[in-house]
Amino acid sequence: MAFVSSGLLILVLLVLAIQLRPDALLEASRQTVRVYCAAGIAKPVEDIVNAYNAQYGTNVEIVRTGGSGELAGQIQTEYETGLLGGADIYLTADDRLLNLAFQAGAIAERFPVAEQRPVIAVPISSEIPIGGLEEMLSNPEVKFGIASERAAVGKLVRGVASDLQILDQLEQRKATDAENVMTLAQALVAGSLDAAVIWDTTVSQLNQIGPEPVLKIAALVDARDQTKSEIALGVVSTTPSPTASLQFARFLTANQTGQSAFEKYGFSFVAGDDWEQVPEIHLYCGSMFTPVIETAIREFAIREGVNLYPRWEGCGKLVAAMQSIEDENLFPDAYLACDESFLVQVEEYFYDPVEFSRNEIVLAVSKMAPSKVQSSEALVNSNLRIGICDPEFSALGFLTRELLSGISGAEGKRANGLPEKESLYQLIERQAVVKADVGPTLISQLVAGGLDAAFVYRSNLAADPKTLQAVNVYSIANGKAVGVATQPWAISKSTRNPALMQRLYNWLDRAEIKSQFKENGFLDPASD
Repeated sequence: MAFVSSGLLILVLLVLAIQLRPDALLEASRQTVRVYCAAGIAKPVEDIVNAYNAQYGTNVEIVRTGGSGELAGQIQTEYETGLLGGADIYLTADDRLLNLAFQAGAIAERFPVAEQRPVIAVPISSEIPIGGLEEMLSNPEVKFGIASERAAVGKLVRGVASDLQILDQLEQRKATDAENVMTLAQALVAGSLDAAVIWDTTVSQLNQIGPEPVLKIAALVDARDQTKSEIALGVVSTTPSPTASLQFARFLTANQTGQSAFEKYGFSFVAGDDWEQVPEIHLYCGSMFTPVIETAIREFAIREGVNLYPRWEGCGKLVAAMQSIEDENLFPDAYLACDESFLVQVEEYFYDPVEFSRNEIVLAVSKMAPSKVQSSEALVNSNLRIGICDPEFSALGFLTRELLSGISGAEGKRANGLPEKESLYQLIERQAVVKADVGPTLISQLVAGGLDAAFVYRSNLAADPKTLQAVNVYSIANGKAVGVATQPWAISKSTRNPALMQRLYNWLDRAEIKSQFKENGFLDPASD
């Protein structure tokens, strides 16, 4: 990637910046963050909480531990009853429980954290041969325990037993079904059980407490090693301290600050974003999105406690800027393009895009225009003042050219006198009195009386009800399809905050924001 100096770009970004107030960080640090944590993952979480509080003077505390299902039930009850003073963060040993809470509305943001496996553990001195679930069940002398279905490991072992068609036997033979893995592990250490289904990480944790190991793994619960638990963190949707909670979540999931604690206890860590107390995010957005998502982006920045630098311009200018940025730190973390054709020009810098929305290109004609024009073809020789967007700097201009170039215009003559068929775009471009960078410029001139007709996005018109009252709107077809632009969202390969940018996408993809897109004339992705 070639980078060229641009002091003007830095100035523009500073003007548009959504920056954390100087006192906001201090305010967030004073807020209490209450954590509900699955018992089996409490050890590394405790270490991270202590390190975080010591470094930043914060007040994060684990206020409840237990089985993942038990905690999930409590989270849902608090959400449904509106109980205050409950959890701000929920850490579960089973991300399926977290996803269910998210679907129910109790969880707002989700973070992957680590992985662990269910195993059959035995005391370190045990000589009983146990090669798997079936062998454990077939030995009547083995007294074993499993966890309750309310615990993640309890669900997993029952799923494996069901696949092996030994679930009934497992339920009949179990000596106990404890509420969490720590209770089972302690029973193994005390000698009241010969074997128990717990996490591989629980074995690792117990073996670090004393001078000598006390447990060992006899076998994996799933011999194929395909059954794993995805540990995840969720920020509760009703938390009164979202910024403080999200900041701690980023700390816990960053490889620089969370990885060593989890790996110390045998977890396979899933690294999140690089750790920064206040990340700086650069976002490039086509100007068509400004009236729809500018407020939502500001809300996101405040909620996450990040400094966000949005740049709203025509996509031609945004692409040119990307190709000429000097400081790699100023390259956008994500790009919401006006059309996929402009993302293609810089696609090597981005991960695979997601189709975000679609927008129709239309002809808007002032109701005060001296001639009654109802189609693009009728503009030719109409003497109307026509406005178009520049195809070099604007996705709207580029797509207008592509759309109208596919429509035949009038027959002209070449320099040698032979007839030549011109495209409709060539004819209209020659008549255009304004060639703007963005659609809103054309709209303002239409409303002010400086133009009689213009090619714009339907969303440009829907942004202001007064505009729709002042113009007549006509769809454009080139014989095959109505002119529709597709808007993709893509995350930069160079960003230090891919998870944060995914959360921004999720924030903008909420139903309430999507409804605003519809109100502003956008079409759903892949709609007919």
